[in-house]
Amino acid sequence: MGIALDAAYILLAGATAPWWLRKKREDWPERFGRVGALPAKARPRLLIHAVSVGEVNLTRPLIDRLKGRVEPVISVTTDTGTARARALYARECPVVRYPLDASWAVRRFLDAVQPDAVALVELELWPHFVRECRRRGIPVAVVNGRLSARSFKNYRLFRFLVGRTFRSLSIAAVQDEDYAERFRAIGVAPDRVHIAGSMKWDSAEVLDRVEGA
Repeated sequence: MGIALDAAYILLAGATAPWWLRKKREDWPERFGRVGALPAKARPRLLIHAVSVGEVNLTRPLIDRLKGRVEPVISVTTDTGTARARALYARECPVVRYPLDASWAVRRFLDAVQPDAVALVELELWPHFVRECRRRGIPVAVVNGRLSARSFKNYRLFRFLVGRTFRSLSIAAVQDEDYAERFRAIGVAPDRVHIAGSMKWDSAEVLDRVEGA
């Protein structure tokens, strides 16, 4: 599946190049997993992934809650989100670019960051990333989990492709019962789905379980 998925990504990138080349994007080496050297680990390292500005803003209470217990590293997808994360955390923790989901970029990224656990804010599940984390024994959690009716419909349609990725989650800490039902229907084991409310970081308690998973 890995080689086939890489090939599909290449074909998709070629087909959509006229669209994504219209906008300047930064940090291409990091997008391919070339992360600069990080400080040596003194405590367990938690990778917190936030897609864009909105998710980055939600991480502040979590970082404060976990301060001194783990070493957080923030990964971000968009340019604006990366700029916001660097403004918030420049003196506190490393901010890196989340890699494209090519298998070799993911491996290079994880080799550099060396997380002990991963928290994905809201969702952002990519097959190669989750599979490589599973292969390395790195637990992956979704926190503040959301799955809209429209996204759920699309995931259900391709469940034969995405089901294993959802089943690989160690914890899904979701906002309400509607989201919980959708995560379970896609394939997350019922005992791994927890209703934690919106991002008031009651879900920080769930991350304690992930670290011990």
